[in-house]
Amino acid sequence: MSTTVYYRSTDLMITEEIFALWSPEPQVYVLDEVQGVHVVRGSIHPARIVLMVLGGLAVLAVLVAWPLIDSAGEFLFAFAAIVAPPMVGSTSRALTPRTLHLVGHHLGVPVTLFSSSDMLVFGQVKRALMRAFEARSRSMDRRDLAGYDEAFRRLNQTL
Repeated sequence: MSTTVYYRSTDLMITEEIFALWSPEPQVYVLDEVQGVHVVRGSIHPARIVLMVLGGLAVLAVLVAWPLIDSAGEFLFAFAAIVAPPMVGSTSRALTPRTLHLVGHHLGVPVTLFSSSDMLVFGQVKRALMRAFEARSRSMDRRDLAGYDEAFRRLNQTL
């Protein structure tokens, strides 16, 4: 019987049997021993919070000063004060992306299976892991494992 590979890259491989990570240090997790896998979002970069607060203050300042604005230059400045913070904020999201983590328990020990700030790669790995768990749960010789179907149902709900 051949093993299906659901994801393969230079530092990670997911099959219906294992989740193998090659870097930063080699680790291999047998999927039957992995439980409670879920997504944890990393913290927001402080610069993004500062920019959001500054943007809110700029909009508030323009609204307070609106009755005093009477020239085209002042209207242009007010428009720039309102438009600039969202533009800077979207740039800061691109420059300081949030890291996402796939965490769970392996043999009862909390582990971080995978981390990435690249949403595309993270989505591919998460989907591949779901497909591997699904294949394991469909396998007739694995149906009899106590709690396996329940673990897959929980994984499917959290992911």
